[in-house]
Amino acid sequence: MKSVDVDALTQVLAPRLRMLSAVARTEHITHAAEALNMPQPTLSRALARLQEELGVALVERTGRGIRLTRAGRLLLPHVERSLGDLRQGVAELTGAEEGRVALTFLPTLGVEVVPALLRGFRAEHPGVRFTLTQEPWAESLRRLSTGGADLALTSPLPSGQGLVSRVLHTQHLRLVVPERHPLAGRGRVSLASVRDDFILLKRGRGVRHLADRLSELAGVTPTASFEADDITTARGLVAAGLGVSVLPERPKGPLGGTVELVIGDGDTERPVGIVWLREGSGGGYEPPAVALFRDHVCRVGPDLIPDLTG
Repeated sequence: MKSVDVDALTQVLAPRLRMLSAVARTEHITHAAEALNMPQPTLSRALARLQEELGVALVERTGRGIRLTRAGRLLLPHVERSLGDLRQGVAELTGAEEGRVALTFLPTLGVEVVPALLRGFRAEHPGVRFTLTQEPWAESLRRLSTGGADLALTSPLPSGQGLVSRVLHTQHLRLVVPERHPLAGRGRVSLASVRDDFILLKRGRGVRHLADRLSELAGVTPTASFEADDITTARGLVAAGLGVSVLPERPKGPLGGTVELVIGDGDTERPVGIVWLREGSGGGYEPPAVALFRDHVCRVGPDLIPDLTG
């Protein structure tokens, strides 16, 4: 987007607020008109129309000058506050260095990945602000699709739905079993050979979606002994000997008390990436700050994320 004069655009959106503010600041109709870059008669007529429409006098003559009436002074703080809010909104809409990014992400990415991405980005662009929402896969994509977020860091990545995605890292799903489990010595298993109860993530979680798909390919319907909110809890339940689970391979090696086995049923890839609205969706406009952060994530994410996920 081309460079935009924030003050000029604010003037277009709220000319009457700017007029009252300029009169209060200069206490002179000619000086106020010069500050607003408009003819003095135009400002005088505009102020007269405003007072007529409101039915109350906002300014009064003081010799050769002008000042706000009591009513004008009561209104002024609200005018200034409105102008400040409007200017901030315009800056967020048009400026790469003053904008706001609404980011939704998986809980597992909130401990290390998101903070690391934000730290690197804010070091170069300290004026950009963020709205952060941590939520499961299905809710994250729903928020993005309905315009409640600009970007999503999630897994698995969607197809269609007016969304575009970029893979940043690919994990593999493993069958995680207690270290003394009868299958623990095998390098590769089929889910059809598992007779234990499963520890599953709750529905709406991306890993649950992928695990269900693998189970369907293997022709089995797992019996759930527990349904966990997150991957870390599921690993802990397996380590306690309470069942087995289909979870992403842990980058730092299996959690103590567990063994991770290769699953021989179908595609076990779990892509982790960034998702955004396709051009033309959601109003077809992407604020510059959003594009700037997305490019940062796409650039550094593939090197940063592998050691920090799981």
